Amino acid sequence: MSIDNPIELISIHIPKTGGRSLLDVLLKEYGKDLDYRHERDEFFPEERFGELRIDTFPAYIRAFHAHLMVRQVMPLIKLHHPKVITWVRDPVERITSNYYFFMQRIREGGANEKQTKKKDYTLVEYATEGRKSNRMSAFLEGMLPEEFFFIGILEQFQDDMDELAGKMGWNSRGPYKHVNDNAGFKHNNDCATQYKDIDDGMRHEIERLNEEDVRLYNEIKLIRGVE
Repeated sequence: MSIDNPIELISIHIPKTGGRSLLDVLLKEYGKDLDYRHERDEFFPEERFGELRIDTFPAYIRAFHAHLMVRQVMPLIKLHHPKVITWVRDPVERITSNYYFFMQRIREGGANEKQTKKKDYTLVEYATEGRKSNRMSAFLEGMLPEEFFFIGILEQFQDDMDELAGKMGWNSRGPYKHVNDNAGFKHNNDCATQYKDIDDGMRHEIERLNEEDVRLYNEIKLIRGVE
């Protein structure tokens, strides 16, 4: 890739933080100049999730939006000095959304055999198992919040999209549609934990399991001046 045609925007999409909604706007602004392959295995076909090679992208790409961590895209950041943006979300709500997304995927036949065995997990079991905790912190490790060009907060999606569009000089203006593909499933399913039954005890346990993300989320809200 030539330095004469640098990548100007990197969007770090932390799972379940409104990335699909942002993608719709990015497609309108960048069109074919946006790389949105999205999943890590599309960038790392051999599943060696290290740093991206500089030649991973076609020369015409000006921006990309993907489930990639800061440390994975650091070579591009150092070379092109792009605007780096991301979005965060209340850690309990992010985990909860991920739980129902995962359970829906199992029930629709999109999960592998190992994942299917977790069909009857409760929300807390799901949050405890594997690498589910502190995912926002893991994705953003390597940059301080104040080093990002913009960090949006999903809970105020409309206002933050307006601010981001203004800072970027985009043509798009709101109202912006927040796409939530599993919103219906969350309230109509056979999962071990029903959304209406999530209580303070469950929330406190998820907060305990995600102390780093809670701290990061509160820090970002403080920087952004959000109550």
